[in-house]
Amino acid sequence: MSNTKTVVKRKRGDWQIAVLFLLPSLILLGLFVFWPMIDSIRMSFYDWNPLKGKIFTGLENYQNLLKDKLWWTSLGNTIKYILMNVPPIVIFSIIMCELVLFANNKSKVISKFIRGSFFLPCALSLVATGVAWRYLMGTNYGVINNFLSALGLEKVGWLTDGKIALGSMAIVTIWRWAGYYMVMVVAGRLEISQEFFEAADLDGANAWHKFVYITLPQLKPVLTYIILMCVIGTFQEFDLVYTMTNGGPGTSTYLTGLTLYKTAFSSLKMGYSCTMAVFIFILSIIISVVQLKLTSDKD
Repeated sequence: MSNTKTVVKRKRGDWQIAVLFLLPSLILLGLFVFWPMIDSIRMSFYDWNPLKGKIFTGLENYQNLLKDKLWWTSLGNTIKYILMNVPPIVIFSIIMCELVLFANNKSKVISKFIRGSFFLPCALSLVATGVAWRYLMGTNYGVINNFLSALGLEKVGWLTDGKIALGSMAIVTIWRWAGYYMVMVVAGRLEISQEFFEAADLDGANAWHKFVYITLPQLKPVLTYIILMCVIGTFQEFDLVYTMTNGGPGTSTYLTGLTLYKTAFSSLKMGYSCTMAVFIFILSIIISVVQLKLTSDKD
């Protein structure tokens, strides 16, 4: 009986210590994540202008959002942007991972250099990245177009042609984030037991068969996480589009994050921008649930 009481007391003490260590993080999460989230939902029911005050309007903001052409244009652009950048990010992160591991078998020094080179773009400031690529992709004096002119080719309106501006931004996004997610793929790849590959070698499987039937299935949880983070991150994309195109030309590169920002800080419609944030939040949850359902293993 005394032993049972000792175990209970020990568990209670461990729980109290755990709460004590977690308390600072929980307080910060509550102040800077959960409370702003709850307050945004509350403010979405108000017509709130910081210069004029706020008026309760109920569901009027949500009704206006359903009729807002710019919002639906930005949402359509965001979905296109997701389709443009998420699959290549996943593919390039896998290719980079295989190159790093191949180089690691030859020389660890070379492997570290390659890994650092791939990871470097995501260590740069998004604003600095956007400004640099805006000059690189400039129509008249951009480095890329000057190079094309030197080859006798026509200049391309990378950021001034509404048909390709979104694709140009997707190229920059892929360049920036593929190396970041490569690190996760490498970590997942190293967790795969070598026994699977040794057994495949005994069965006469080639490199492609091992990749398709061993590597990819074992990397499924990591790849699911990467896709989910890329999709959610695209809905929140702001820095890159603001510095590179500011939504232009016209509304061809308006994304949901930029529309939300301009609604809040240019039009000063804070309540309406909170409605947009709530919509993005709900949409992100729906996409996450659907993706997890589609990618979960069935018994």
